[in-house]
Amino acid sequence: MKKYFLMGFVALAFTACVSDKEVTPQTQEEKYEKAFEQLVGGAVNANVNWGFDAQQVAAFDADGKLTSMRSTNTNNNEWGRYMYVPEEMTAAQKAKVKKYFDETKLSKGISVDWSEFFVHQVSQTEKGKYMNYLYCGKDDFEAAKNNGYDQANTHVNNFNGGSSTAKKNVGIAPMNDGSQNCIEKDYTDGIMYVYNSSSEMFGFYNSYDSQFYADNYIMISGEMIDAAYPEEPSVAGMYFVGFDYEHDKTHMNENDIEERNWYFNDWVIRVSPGIRRDSKRIMVEDLIASDLSQVGYSEGKSDWDFNDAVFDVAFSREQNKNNQFEDWAIITLWAAGGTKTLTVGGKEVHELFGVPTKTMVNTAAPNGIDGLAPVIFRINLGATPQDWAARNANEIKVFVEGTELKAETGKAPQKVEVSNTTRWMKEMLIITGGYADFATYATSNSPKDWYNNVTDASKLY
Repeated sequence: MKKYFLMGFVALAFTACVSDKEVTPQTQEEKYEKAFEQLVGGAVNANVNWGFDAQQVAAFDADGKLTSMRSTNTNNNEWGRYMYVPEEMTAAQKAKVKKYFDETKLSKGISVDWSEFFVHQVSQTEKGKYMNYLYCGKDDFEAAKNNGYDQANTHVNNFNGGSSTAKKNVGIAPMNDGSQNCIEKDYTDGIMYVYNSSSEMFGFYNSYDSQFYADNYIMISGEMIDAAYPEEPSVAGMYFVGFDYEHDKTHMNENDIEERNWYFNDWVIRVSPGIRRDSKRIMVEDLIASDLSQVGYSEGKSDWDFNDAVFDVAFSREQNKNNQFEDWAIITLWAAGGTKTLTVGGKEVHELFGVPTKTMVNTAAPNGIDGLAPVIFRINLGATPQDWAARNANEIKVFVEGTELKAETGKAPQKVEVSNTTRWMKEMLIITGGYADFATYATSNSPKDWYNNVTDASKLY
């Protein structure tokens, strides 16, 4: 990644006289190690593992039930045990969103790519009563058309007729009493959790003309709505999908056609990213792939920001149709602060965000892009024994331009694991500027929760 450096690395203090004999060049790893020691003020502690501890794997059977728990994807009173369940919108927020879709003719929206997400009911028109079988999937209209929409995509349970079954007793958080219960809250409108699917495409089945419609939707961000209607309350940070009704009964030998009007207000839903409570956050530094002869440590002029990729990892063991258990890594990509080709689990992070490799995302970088939605995707880790209860996020491979970025015990890291609520550094601000305990942790293996002591929040994204 292109950074600006002031201090020369080659000036590391040689107090002994150097002979006239040629000095053997250091390896890139040795250079990185020395530079990191200069950053943290000493040698790396032999026992520090950079937070990469074993994670519990949530195991689901073929019906979506957790094998060790009672919850399912449709059992809403248990979601809060393993998911961060979004708050319900207020009546005023829903009215604002409805007004936008009622009054705004639309032709171009946005897209988010989430394999796990929540769907919320917002509003509908009278025509919505014919819009059934809400479904989602990959943005491949022709494939869905050829394979049958109901076979190629995911049906969002309880979303039919332009509306949804109201959800009572939604579990929003664990009880924290060692029980299997959740703190519960009544939701006025329908909500559903969708997993192992995609938010790239949405469609519906029209019960009036018995046809599927997979290209009559548009996705809009809350920021777009706030820009058009700046009055409170804000809906920033939210994402909405609107559907435009049409029908065509000519295939039934009837002269009955209603064309779409490009007002996507006939059914409006909200979609929210599905974030697992048990996920761990990984913060990546790609400096090892740089010219380490020019490393410096001045605030605003250096690297060591550990934001070249920021992503969360959760593990899920799921029983497939052949009654075999497969392990999945669920990755939530939050930021890409590098300008080199960088892959997480084989997927290039800039491509996932839909930006060029030289564009930094969600790090407050000059000429970067901020405010992009996270990307959630899955990696199939293959069949595993059911009694394998834990995995480690360190097994998710990260590469920058062919070089693997590692976190090895007792060695300078290129990635660290922290809690999934930890904020990452803004661009070109070194990690010790926001988290002073990081240096102490690196050299003494304590405190292990160094990321809980924020010493300068203004430097965090």
